[in-house]
Amino acid sequence: MKKSLVWLVVVLLCVSMVAALSLAGCKPPVEEVEEVPVEEVEEVPVEEEVAEEAAGKKFEDVTLTIQMFSGPEAEAMEPTVAYWNENYAAQTGITVINLALSRTGYFEKMQAQLMSGSADPDIVHPFSLQLGKLSMYLLPLDDYFKTELFSGPNGETYDFNDLYPAALATTKAIDGKIYMVPKDMSEVLFYWRTDLLDKAPETWPEVIEIAKEFTKTENPESPTPYGFGYQGKYEMWNFCSFLPIAWSFGAEMFDADGKPTFNTPEWVAAFKVLQDIAAFKGFQAGVENAEYPEIFATIQNGEVPVGYEWNAAYRELTSPEISPKVGGKLAIAPPAKATADGKNFMYVQTICLAINKNCKNPDAAFKFLSWASFGEGAKLYEQAGGSSPLQSIWTTSSEPLPTIAKWLEFGKPAPAYEYISDVIMIGSKKTQQVIIGELTAEEAAQAMQKEVEDFLLIR
Repeated sequence: MKKSLVWLVVVLLCVSMVAALSLAGCKPPVEEVEEVPVEEVEEVPVEEEVAEEAAGKKFEDVTLTIQMFSGPEAEAMEPTVAYWNENYAAQTGITVINLALSRTGYFEKMQAQLMSGSADPDIVHPFSLQLGKLSMYLLPLDDYFKTELFSGPNGETYDFNDLYPAALATTKAIDGKIYMVPKDMSEVLFYWRTDLLDKAPETWPEVIEIAKEFTKTENPESPTPYGFGYQGKYEMWNFCSFLPIAWSFGAEMFDADGKPTFNTPEWVAAFKVLQDIAAFKGFQAGVENAEYPEIFATIQNGEVPVGYEWNAAYRELTSPEISPKVGGKLAIAPPAKATADGKNFMYVQTICLAINKNCKNPDAAFKFLSWASFGEGAKLYEQAGGSSPLQSIWTTSSEPLPTIAKWLEFGKPAPAYEYISDVIMIGSKKTQQVIIGELTAEEAAQAMQKEVEDFLLIR
């Protein structure tokens, strides 16, 4: 009986399996549906989504603060901001405050503000050399340039390609993104007295000869007390202004592998220019503490036949009303060459505006920033003494921009390494030490090589 039951169960299981298989085989075939490709939608970064929502809309009583360092740039921004507030604040809902701080300690304070996470100031005023250190605290702007916010208050469009390529290159971080908008493009120039010299010195040996001839301790008949106005203060712009001298002798800061190359005959020859002038006290008094304002005063007071100063000083120094002692008696030239058949070099950097990453109204900040840097504001800024690096402005404005534009073939920025400002500070100390007689040219080249190597090992 038990055996019969077992066989019955087996038979029933077999029948069930056959039925299941039959049912499966009798299912109607599924009609194949042609796949329709889904149109790929480009992912829009958060910044662009936010910007597009605000494009063309009036902002709700936004007040922005631009923090700049004192000097011609902040002074040129004053009438630019005033024009915006008078003509566009009510229309756009954006009011702008221009705040100028002392140049002394400005960069350290700005970096501390950004690192603290503070939302104030909204817009800061960094040099392009600081990009490597500051980019993580600044708002990336690439996506904003693709939106309607990149336009004027009345809808006028802007041309991003109007920027000189050299200026744009200084604003890109190692990740390839743009974090700063160039507001000025600065160059170091020779200012020379046309009433004392027939022409600008063409080589560094000529500069040394002129400096000696016009230094009163060397030549009691000299109409000037000193021969060469130069900035020797321990800060970045000291070494930046020294770079054209070094480049003209064939020196480079790093080789193709990124290794420092300061202990070379080329760097020794460059440091020797400073050593030779310092030996007969050809620099102006207080050269070791001189920066832009001190060089400006030296040239303005007629103390030197040749001064090595930034382009921003041109209009005031050449104005007979502002600078009666030298106005109408000054001309400009690119920095000298090492030899008559050598090559000129002109140090180029940009001074920028950038948006604090923690800014509470980044869209409004970009709206003003684009107007001030690419639109009507850029022209107003140039008329007030700035040098916005737009090709349309440089080639059509008053002097000295059209003349300097012809020399941009000589223009060269410092290498865009993240740590470049630290290396430049090391260099500034060495040039200062040569100027005050603490180091010879050979010792400066050797010491700089060692200090830069040590810095790169511990960073």
